[in-house]
Amino acid sequence: MIGFLKPYKMELLVKDCTYYKLYYCSICRHLVRNNLRMYAWLNSYEGTLLAMIYNEMVVQDISAVKDRCSGIPIVKVPVLPPDHPAVELGAMISMLAFQVKFRDNLLDEEGGFTKAYNKFFLHRVNRSFEKKQDVYRKFQIDLDYISEQQKALNRLELDETIKEADSFLEAWGVLFAYIMTQAFKGKIDDRRYKALSGFFRGLGKIINLLDAMSDVHEDSKNGQFNPILRSESSADLDNPEWLNTAFTKYGKIIQSERKILLQLLPEIGLRESLAIVQNILSDCLDKELEKVFLLMVEKKQTNQRMLFNCNEF
Repeated sequence: MIGFLKPYKMELLVKDCTYYKLYYCSICRHLVRNNLRMYAWLNSYEGTLLAMIYNEMVVQDISAVKDRCSGIPIVKVPVLPPDHPAVELGAMISMLAFQVKFRDNLLDEEGGFTKAYNKFFLHRVNRSFEKKQDVYRKFQIDLDYISEQQKALNRLELDETIKEADSFLEAWGVLFAYIMTQAFKGKIDDRRYKALSGFFRGLGKIINLLDAMSDVHEDSKNGQFNPILRSESSADLDNPEWLNTAFTKYGKIIQSERKILLQLLPEIGLRESLAIVQNILSDCLDKELEKVFLLMVEKKQTNQRMLFNCNEF
């Protein structure tokens, strides 16, 4: 769920970079001010995207102030006020994304000090997450429902009679759409809400498929579930020709989903955020597919920084 929705800086106008960074920095400051400095690590591109769209479509308040950067405190950056509803929503989505995706990744890391630090960090985040139940309810996000849907997804993954990758992708897309659109329910007209829900459902499918393609070798090695491995009964990960064919097949699915999302944008009716969302769907996804090709076909590792990577945009 995390890490694929970053706009590609080189193809954005300066004003759009500045606009996007305003939200990213605002969420970072909110997480740090309300928790600890290490919580800046939870900041997510998904939370930033949602905060940006929510402010444009619902709150419509762009009043910024100057505050100190969480990564480099001697530097002051423009941010939205810490009690801004869009910032609060973006921070809550970032914490939720961590609960859904990152906690398992941290538990899998090796090394004595790393494991001890991660255990402490997870404990802190879990405590903070439990204290925020009322905030999620304020944005109409039912955490019990999300938990039940995650359990249903786990049951789906354990059912070996289900082979089609799209079954898993669609299920994740529906859950992703729920998480990303509940805050808009009843606050925008039904036509825009339906388009927004369809947009995030398709985006969730794309993110999950990119993740599956990137991790196909690691998941095969560790015996973990992967929708591609489940779907491809004749998978031959040591055969470059098979890998090329599989990459092309699933790459076409991503291209098809992207086309649908681009067609939905006029119905959503974005203005200030439009160029950034278009950049994510075009340039960003092209770059991500290049990374996936290196990981899946050429079996090359790519460096990805997870902490204070805001200078990438």
